[in-house]
Amino acid sequence: MTTTFEEFETVDLFSSWDAKTQPIISIHNMKKWFPVSQQSILFSRVVAHIKAVDGVNLFLNKGETLGIVGESGCGKSTTAKVTVKLEEPTEGSVYFKGIDIFQPMTREEELAVKRQLQMVFQDPYSSLNPRRMVLDLIKEPFDIHFPDMLYEEKEARVLEILAKVGLEDYHALRYPHEFSGGQRQRLGIARALAIHPEVILLDEPVSALDVSVQAQILNLLHDLQKDFDLTFMFIAHDLSVIKHVSDRVAVMYLGKIMEMSPTGELFRKTGHPYSVSLLSAIPRPDPRIKMDRIILEGDVPSPINPPSGCPFHPRCYKAQELCSKVTPDLEEVEPNHYIACHFPEI
Repeated sequence: MTTTFEEFETVDLFSSWDAKTQPIISIHNMKKWFPVSQQSILFSRVVAHIKAVDGVNLFLNKGETLGIVGESGCGKSTTAKVTVKLEEPTEGSVYFKGIDIFQPMTREEELAVKRQLQMVFQDPYSSLNPRRMVLDLIKEPFDIHFPDMLYEEKEARVLEILAKVGLEDYHALRYPHEFSGGQRQRLGIARALAIHPEVILLDEPVSALDVSVQAQILNLLHDLQKDFDLTFMFIAHDLSVIKHVSDRVAVMYLGKIMEMSPTGELFRKTGHPYSVSLLSAIPRPDPRIKMDRIILEGDVPSPINPPSGCPFHPRCYKAQELCSKVTPDLEEVEPNHYIACHFPEI
């Protein structure tokens, strides 16, 4: 008889959480600063910090897909890694089902949280151990979280999850180097999905794939989300992908959230100058359509020494003196539409 994962649960952390009134993930003033050290012959001292994430506030509702978009180095991946406890925050808190996941916990409580939060990485090859067969790679989460489960049942569940992601039974006896890029990403998704998490964070899962393969993976993720009642945080550079998969979108720049709103409203009624600039860069399929592109001047400032006030003001076409002195708060300018700007276009 097939057992259910609930039979192996030893702790009940989330009984007080109400999916109808509370977000499944809530992030409050998250900061993640990495120290920069200066080495000498005898000593090492911290001389600065890389402010990868600098005061992020986000929430994620049960069953939705939150897209996070922004330039390289803006803090998207670091935000995801802190959310799944791969990194410790410098400051702030992350709540999953009403529980602060960085509070002191027992090992059983720690595993109960990590079972529900999984991640799919950008590079499917480097995230898979090349010396282990697929069967062992996908069975590993069962070995860690459900050690009392019979080997035969673990193997049966591995084959079941491989079928869910479009792979065959014989693929379980192969090594990662024997697969194409798209198949490797399916393996990464299978491993994240193995122990039936509730939230999966996808860090640019299709950026390294061909366009035709991207479509297959996106369709697969859509089907899996419905089948397993999943909640996604989807990180991407490609705004067309974000528009296709997301229910809401958060726009990041230099470690901060600039704008967050439902997807349709963001693309129809953009408020932050940075969001306007990003959307103006989307290629149009019809060459006859005249594009009013906004070219941002200069480079992204260094996260070691970010500018005062609004982090975007040195490149903003609407910047005024106030912008260089006062950091704008992320405020709700319309229902469910949040903008961090002194002079939004709404």
